[in-house]
Amino acid sequence: MTASLYIHIPFCVKKCAYCDFESYPGIISDADGYITRVLGEALDARKEFGITGVSTVYIGGGTPSLLKPEQLKRLAGGLFELFPPIKDAEISMEANPGTLNEPLLRAALDAGINRLSIGVQSADDRLLKKIGRIHSFEDARRSVMLAHDVGFGNISCDLMYGLPGQTLSQLEDSIFLTTQLEHVHISCYSLILEENTPLNQDAAAGRLVLPDEDTVCEMQKRAIRQLEGFGFKRYEISNYAVPGYECRHNTVYWTGGDYLGLGCAAHSFINGDRFSNPYYNEYMSGKQHVNRYTVKAAGRLEETLMLETRLTRGVSLNDIALRFGENVKNKLTASAGQLKDLVEIKDGFLKLTEEGFMLHNAVVYKLIEATE
Repeated sequence: MTASLYIHIPFCVKKCAYCDFESYPGIISDADGYITRVLGEALDARKEFGITGVSTVYIGGGTPSLLKPEQLKRLAGGLFELFPPIKDAEISMEANPGTLNEPLLRAALDAGINRLSIGVQSADDRLLKKIGRIHSFEDARRSVMLAHDVGFGNISCDLMYGLPGQTLSQLEDSIFLTTQLEHVHISCYSLILEENTPLNQDAAAGRLVLPDEDTVCEMQKRAIRQLEGFGFKRYEISNYAVPGYECRHNTVYWTGGDYLGLGCAAHSFINGDRFSNPYYNEYMSGKQHVNRYTVKAAGRLEETLMLETRLTRGVSLNDIALRFGENVKNKLTASAGQLKDLVEIKDGFLKLTEEGFMLHNAVVYKLIEATE
């Protein structure tokens, strides 16, 4: 079978104030042993699942760009020997502007990586400092230009809004400055205060002020208009691309495709089963594949509605009928009529309107209720 592949690299220089991902500063010296563990897990996974090739690969973190060139080549080389990428496979790596350099970028290209996702986040250095980023916008600009000069033609940049003290004009400035760089994809998403993060603790204690809900909604609306004005078409709630450069790997997640996650805390969905890996210490001791369960039909329907409605194209009603029955399709069609300002049916797809996207979870719960 062919699947997608995610590899989690948990190392970072400094934990960002908003981050609740599985990542650790100060243990990059463990990288060689970690790569050995990941390659061992990959060999076991090939035997267990019979994966003969991969269509997309995403090396995320953490900060994968902290790896040394020879470590990155060893990791990618070992993985692609076990799971050969199909022709024209999309192979992505996340990178932090404070860690990118030319030797690593050339090693990435040599290893087969053909797409970079660079965490710009903001063009305002004061805002970057507030959220604990280690780079300046000038660092980000140089990193994107260097990646382009080295030979990367498929580059994505991350931007955030709803940051502490951020204004509408600051967001507009960040979007303008970032769109002037040599890249073809932008992920633009709202800050979410995750439990047990420094930013959440500061907000709870009143040590910082976040934009109110109305301002955050207006930020999203302005981002849509501004990004589309610069040629970045919205194809998912938080993602925009020059046509033809949509992220194929993330689309696998949103459309229910098979993917294998390698590394600590990585998640997988293979042959209808969901499972994850344990956190770092347990993973390094050899434990893997925890919380494994089979997604039943009702769960698959809920996941389909929750994930595919994130796409601006929506979910195919014909596909719903084939997978879950004509009755479910009819119930969704009727529900869409009742949610007419939030949901529309066009060309056989049920899709959310712009206002519907603003209330995505609430709208999807209404759709799910209609199918019960």
